[in-house]
Formats: sequence, C-alpha cells, structure tokens
Amino acid sequence: MGCITSEGFVTRYSERNGNVLAASFQDDFAIGTRRNGQSLKLEFAHGHTLIQAQGERGLWTASTTEYIYEVADERDDLIATFHWHPVSRLAGDEMRWPHVHACGARDNLTLHKLHLPTGCVSIEAVVRFLIEDLDVIPRRDDWHAVLDRHEAAFRRSRTWA
Repeated sequence: MGCITSEGFVTRYSERNGNVLAASFQDDFAIGTRRNGQSLKLEFAHGHTLIQAQGERGLWTASTTEYIYEVADERDDLIATFHWHPVSRLAGDEMRWPHVHACGARDNLTLHKLHLPTGCVSIEAVVRFLIEDLDVIPRRDDWHAVLDRHEAAFRRSRTWA
C-alpha cells in the first residue's frame, strides 16, 4: 500500500466472527491522487486467521478468510468492489466465490448487482489497477518492482487458491 498511500493499518478481532482478525486502514480508507488532480478512495477490509505454519514458512502464517476492496471516486461513487466472503456472506451478497462488482448502469442492466467471477484478487493487484488503469500517482518510483516482489511472495505462501 505504501506505493499509493502513507495511511497505516490496524488489525482487530472481527465483529462478525471473534476468531477472525480484520485488517483495515487506520482511518477506514485511503485517498489516492490521480494525475488529473481528482482523488480516489480505497477501502480495504481483509479477514485472516493465524495458523501454525508448515515447512519453511516459519512458526506462524496468516490465512485469508475474506476480503473486500472498494474503489470510489471523490464524490464517494463506487467504481468497483472486489469481494470474497465465503463464510460471512454479506447481506444482499450471498456469493461465496471471488467476484467483482463493476459499478454503474448500462441500458437496463445495473452493474453493481452483478457478481462478475474472478480468481482471488490480491491487494497488490488492486494497487496496480489503481496506478495503471485509474491513473493514481504512485508515491515511489520503484512501485512496479515493489508490487511484483510482494505479489510473488504472496503467491508463494498463500494458503488459499
């Protein structure tokens, strides 16, 4: 996240499930500035549990249980939300598989109500989307290498598909 914001993280026990830790931004969201001067807002909620690691991973590892990443414009209108909540099933969103909600409307189709299937989406992929597709100004020149390195480490050690 340091590629686009200096906003800190907090981790607390989930209100919905006391065994799950929930990581989020300290102030609930982070603001990224686009090259055109407009702002984008990123909300990040990442549920995880700590489990004893097997093999070379060390003593403990975090295992993702759910995530919600939301991207909105400066008027707080949603652009896209990336969800995976196989256990908690959010009210009105009962889908157990990873999906994205593209926000907006087209003819008689309300996009945010659709559950477009995805694989599990890393936060690094969302940050890359913000920089490359939504033109958020990166805070560091080596953002591409940093995201590549962290996403490679995530893919090597992840405990979910």
